[in-house]
Amino acid sequence: MLRSRHSRRFAIVLGLLALGSAGGGLGYFLRRPGSLVLPPLTAQASEPRCPPVSAAVLGIEVGPSVGQRAPDFSLPDLSSNPVALSSFRGCVVILDFWASWCKPCQHTLPKLEALRQKHAPRGLKVVAVSLDYRREDAVRFLEANGYRSFVVLWAPFAETRAVARLFGVEAIPRAVLLDRQGVIRFVGHPQDLTDDVLAPWL
Repeated sequence: MLRSRHSRRFAIVLGLLALGSAGGGLGYFLRRPGSLVLPPLTAQASEPRCPPVSAAVLGIEVGPSVGQRAPDFSLPDLSSNPVALSSFRGCVVILDFWASWCKPCQHTLPKLEALRQKHAPRGLKVVAVSLDYRREDAVRFLEANGYRSFVVLWAPFAETRAVARLFGVEAIPRAVLLDRQGVIRFVGHPQDLTDDVLAPWL
């Protein structure tokens, strides 16, 4: 159930995420695409800076499940620069699918920011794929809440939804943990992404 300004843009059903030991949480199911002329830029995303790693993952199957190599994709950041997921090889990455209108996402983003602050010196990046219909909505939310160190990617909804489907995302929030070689080590609700889950890959 969304406020009126959102209900015109998406057909969304509120559902339960049956994920992990915590029993999941509330998530929003994604329905139809949209497109919009981009508003003026008001925020910037962080640039990836990760050390090179070996190509030992070449024999690992690509897919959305734990133990598979994450599908590569490219989306623009908030400065409209294309950013490829593979450019973060060498860093541990939390890939988070979220939207500013998603109440459960609003509750889990502070947890992701706390993890980022704690583990950034060891190479942790948070790559946040926004499923907002308008870029300015994502920018406004990020600025209001002081999230300035996430790598935020945004494109018209049809493009970000296609990326979400690459990772089997049916509801948000949804987090995917990638090790330094881009292999998926966790998929689930961000609330279940703990220090114990992260520790083996940092």
